Amino acid sequence: MFVEKTGYIVSRDTRDVSGHIEMSLFIKTPDGTVKVIPDRQLSTFFTNAPIASLPQDVAGVQCVESHYRSFDNEAVVLVQSQSLMLHQQMLSFIKQKGFLVFEEDIKAHNRYLMERNIRGAVRFIGIPDPGGQVFRQARLIPSDWQPDWKVWSLDIETSVSSNTLLSIGITSVDQRVAFVVTDQVSSSSLIQRFPDEKSLLLAFIRYVKKHSPDIFIGWNLIGFDLQFIDQRCQALGIRPAFGVNGDNWRIRSSDNQGKYFATIPGRVALDGITLLKVGGYHFESYSLNHVSKEILNDAKLLHGAERWQEIERLHKEDLDAFVAYNLQDCDLVLRIFEKLKLIELQQTRIDLTGIPLEQTGGSVAAFENLYLPRLHAAGWVAPAWTNDDFVASPGGFVMSSIPGLYKNVLVFDFKSLYPSIIRTFHVDPLARILAKHFPVSVEPQSNAQSPLVPGYLGANFHRQYAILPTLVGELAQEREAAKRSGNQILSYAIKIIMNSFYGVLGSNVCRFYHAELASSITMRGHELLAKTQAWMEERGANVIYGDTDSLFVTLNDAADDPYLQGKQLCTQINACLSQWCRDYAQLDSYLELEFERVYERFFMPTIRGQEEGSKKRYAGKSSGELVFKGLEAARTDWTPLARQFQRTLFEKIFNDENPIVFIQETLNKLRSGEYDEQLVYSKQLSRPLASYTKNKPPHVRAAAIIDQKRAEQGLPLEYNKGRKRVYYVYQRTGVVPYESPADLVDLDYEHYIEKQIEPIADSLLPFFKTNMASLLSQQFSLL
Repeated sequence: MFVEKTGYIVSRDTRDVSGHIEMSLFIKTPDGTVKVIPDRQLSTFFTNAPIASLPQDVAGVQCVESHYRSFDNEAVVLVQSQSLMLHQQMLSFIKQKGFLVFEEDIKAHNRYLMERNIRGAVRFIGIPDPGGQVFRQARLIPSDWQPDWKVWSLDIETSVSSNTLLSIGITSVDQRVAFVVTDQVSSSSLIQRFPDEKSLLLAFIRYVKKHSPDIFIGWNLIGFDLQFIDQRCQALGIRPAFGVNGDNWRIRSSDNQGKYFATIPGRVALDGITLLKVGGYHFESYSLNHVSKEILNDAKLLHGAERWQEIERLHKEDLDAFVAYNLQDCDLVLRIFEKLKLIELQQTRIDLTGIPLEQTGGSVAAFENLYLPRLHAAGWVAPAWTNDDFVASPGGFVMSSIPGLYKNVLVFDFKSLYPSIIRTFHVDPLARILAKHFPVSVEPQSNAQSPLVPGYLGANFHRQYAILPTLVGELAQEREAAKRSGNQILSYAIKIIMNSFYGVLGSNVCRFYHAELASSITMRGHELLAKTQAWMEERGANVIYGDTDSLFVTLNDAADDPYLQGKQLCTQINACLSQWCRDYAQLDSYLELEFERVYERFFMPTIRGQEEGSKKRYAGKSSGELVFKGLEAARTDWTPLARQFQRTLFEKIFNDENPIVFIQETLNKLRSGEYDEQLVYSKQLSRPLASYTKNKPPHVRAAAIIDQKRAEQGLPLEYNKGRKRVYYVYQRTGVVPYESPADLVDLDYEHYIEKQIEPIADSLLPFFKTNMASLLSQQFSLL
């Protein structure tokens, strides 16, 4: 008997069972998470092979003519298989014959959901098993049901010296518990004690099954915590049955990127560091201690490179303090997620695009989920993957700056420039192809509307068949509605999606990649900024810098209100843009220049050691706020002293104070040791330590010293996997890793003056008719 339910898709998978595809959708319902198996499904792909060349008598395979066409304007055959094994065999057969295949890599469950416009929320009917845990012969349609997620913040503690699991901590809105391997006695209700790792892990698996969380969250959750638990399960012969219904999880890593992925049937693992980056948050360090200080004004109970020694001591001698440390880490992560609404952001991305809940990246998948159904509705299939050489499109427009100290610099930004170019100029994969198949003369300056809109690198776009501009327009309208209703998360999620379209079309990991597409976006951006600069200068403005979608402008008439002048100039330029689009190709302009801000004081430096103006580097003061772009104050690989020195230096200069006395005081205090704690460099390794074979910069040398010492002590290496921040200082003997304040001895102050203070000061001192060489030799002039 069929039963109807509503729910939200948590995870999805497809595998062969008894020679047939079994699609498994784990769906959270008001009554718990259930496994939903749709009606028997078939895998699908397309080919340009003539149907007569395909086998017609293979059991479980159907080959039929379709009404779809390829991007080569050829009719294609639909190939469907009842098993993944048959799917692969048909692919091999067709490729060996020398024919193309299309959309062969789209997983059956993703195609099933995509074609039904199902994103996250669903309504389904199916036949339940006696326990109501599995629904078969199911049919699904979209829904708007909103789940109340059960979220567990998970953190483990391990023994570095023995490479064993010491504890697993869990916190949520209604529970706090720590599973600990210990023989200590404790009266705390938070602690569940176990004599060994195996009994702890088996108890934790039972606990997960009993309480059934939907989402695990943590800090470096998959790459460390879940991976370590998985390794210990394997070593101890334990089946990692952490999924719904006792299904095993799978923890795997990418081959060469050092990334880890977790597949947990009916549950999801979300990493805090990754979601912060998705949410557009930037931190000097993404360590939990640093981020929690910034976001929560709270911190870990222990921190530092050698905290593992104190952790092991507490585990042996002070169980309550050990558990407090473990659970504090869980609490911090949970509070960060709640305050920044990171799970709400992730669900919003799923609701908009249909990517899996576990997929924190997925720009290409999001694009295809939105684009392919529209492409199929138009009668076309996506292009085949090619091995053509990748041609990078030109980057954003960056003009040489006019260096100097300025007053009242106006900043103008194009609102969503690249999405607006796509929408205005009909940039679209299908439209590009149809312009080639149905060529007509293109005369941009003629009065008669041509069906084609010119692009770049020889591309044209058939305005009648463009899919992407309509999609961008719908998203833009949704975003405006979200802004009006105050839904900042929805607005930001839509912005992420729209802005990703250019990157997707310019990336050869996308099947729609073509150099003409991305170049027709970026090169149009170049043209628009150049025209905008010319229109502004015709109206008496001086453009001192331009970058991608922004222009920095000074006005000749400094007596008038700069805010009023900025608004007036913005209105005039938008009128110019609309008129130019009509004259160019009878286009409706969706381009919009916005007047963003006024910098009351502004500094544009030269390239170091040259007279030419710098790019992507400036400082300004706007409404009392100091803003740094690309300068040392905004760079985490400069010392805290250098960054604070630059901030204070600009505060004085922007307040019309002479900075020379401040510079001299800084030099004196530096040499007297007052700034020692601010002289620690930090820089992250971009790859494993062993891969640095030729060039070994200072942070690599410091990391090598640490790992050599750990190897001599028989401890696991810190930097053998890369992607970890290194702290170091310069003593007079050279680079030394910084591990404690005891390393702040015999520091090379002249190194810090030459490499940290001098470059910053010399960018500004010429405006005061002096330089650091003069100050250092006590021969400066105040003229």
